[in-house]
Amino acid sequence: MKSLVLLVTSLFLFCGISSAGVLYGRIIQENGKPLAKTRIVIEGKEVITNEFGGYAVRLPDGEKELNISINDISYPSERIKIYSPRTKQNWRIDPREKKLIKIR
Repeated sequence: MKSLVLLVTSLFLFCGISSAGVLYGRIIQENGKPLAKTRIVIEGKEVITNEFGGYAVRLPDGEKELNISINDISYPSERIKIYSPRTKQNWRIDPREKKLIKIR
């Protein structure tokens, strides 16, 4: 049994099987109001923000620039490191630059 556990653990570590974490937070508009009840697509996964602009989506761990589509307009994000089990990130839409800015 110990051999089986060691084998499975080794496969996860050495075969590059990545974990997935939940990226969650809020998205606000330029005027500070929440992006409420809006369909967004993050890395090809569609979600609807709640009344506070909240969202949550499961994504593979790692550092990346996200491609987020809001009302069919693409907004690339600043780079973010996603890690298991949960990563919180709030964003502000910059409509002039067409990108999402991290809010700390």
